[in-house]
Amino acid sequence: MLTRTATRAALLAILATFVIAGPAAAGDFRSDTTVTVGPDETVDDDLYIGAGTVSIAGTVNGDVLVAAGTVSVTGTVDGSLNVGGGTVDVLGDVTGALRVSGGTVRIAGSVGRDLVLFGGMATVDSAAEIGGDLAGGTGTLTVLGTVAGDLMVSAGTIELIGAVDGSVDASVGTLTLAPSAVVGGDVTYTSDRDATIADGADVGGEIERIEPSSAEDGSVIADNPVVSYLGLLVGMLVLGWGLLAIRPRLAIGSADTLRTAPLASLGIGFVALIGQFVLLVLLVVVAGVLSIIAGALGAGFFGAAVVVLLLIILLIVLSAVPVAMAIGRAIMPDASPFLGYLAGAAILCLVLVAGGFVPVLGGILFGLVWILGLGAFIRYARDTRDEPYVIVSSPPPATPAPA
Repeated sequence: MLTRTATRAALLAILATFVIAGPAAAGDFRSDTTVTVGPDETVDDDLYIGAGTVSIAGTVNGDVLVAAGTVSVTGTVDGSLNVGGGTVDVLGDVTGALRVSGGTVRIAGSVGRDLVLFGGMATVDSAAEIGGDLAGGTGTLTVLGTVAGDLMVSAGTIELIGAVDGSVDASVGTLTLAPSAVVGGDVTYTSDRDATIADGADVGGEIERIEPSSAEDGSVIADNPVVSYLGLLVGMLVLGWGLLAIRPRLAIGSADTLRTAPLASLGIGFVALIGQFVLLVLLVVVAGVLSIIAGALGAGFFGAAVVVLLLIILLIVLSAVPVAMAIGRAIMPDASPFLGYLAGAAILCLVLVAGGFVPVLGGILFGLVWILGLGAFIRYARDTRDEPYVIVSSPPPATPAPA
């Protein structure tokens, strides 16, 4: 059964997903290798950015959504800020809520409302002031600043050096309260080890440790959906944005191929799936026979079998990219490819993680994504043999054949 912390954090994750992935009807859209909002620039509208590197040093009077590899915010956002990136530094002020997903995250400004945080390594600096709750899931979380609400986090390691005016409710591997730590309410944590609470740490309420419950038997994902969602989303963003940067025609073209003919992609992908494993088995069998007859020749076939296996693994990993891109292009047809992929990946990860709680359904969804993505890649390769793919803003929807 999920802990209270994981449940509340999961609900915040789902809410953040729909906020981030929701289609934007109007606003200022920017997409390039590098996008900069200069210190003297003021944007009086919602701002949507998809780029490799983003720097916001000016003022934005509206909500901001950013998908980028590196994000730096030193200016002011008079609204909510939603960020997905590899390295994220929010050093300026955000009057609304701040929702961040990234590999390395640093918060050093003021946040008017809640901070929803998903990252590998996250730091809330001493200058940071969070006006609401701090919630989410991280690998390592260090809090040196002030949180006006509650701290509700699932993490591998949490170190509290600053102040939490409310309560601490955490699912954690290692919890440390430094001598300067202040907690206004209770400290309740789920862990298999006692917290390290230094002399001088001020806790206004009770301190309680709860033994973690084991994951349900047969579940495809871990007991903590936030960590599963975070890991899957970050991995898909790295793959998708990387493919967009290196081979944008392949990433967008395969997605548009999937959108215009999903059934054809499904059929071709299913046949190719079977063909992959048939080829792998044949290579192993032939290698075994030839190794008896001629050792060197058999070793060569074993090498070919290893190469095929690695290609299969690579296709499994990449197959989710056209599926996520197709979803993003469907709900945000006029957005940049980076932003559209973020929306599609957020929704696809949510579906896969939720479906993972049902063992059979989780396997079916995973297989369906694999087959659809594989079929999309093959159809794209076939359709672009003679002419390169031309990227358009959004492909026309599939039309039924006349009766």
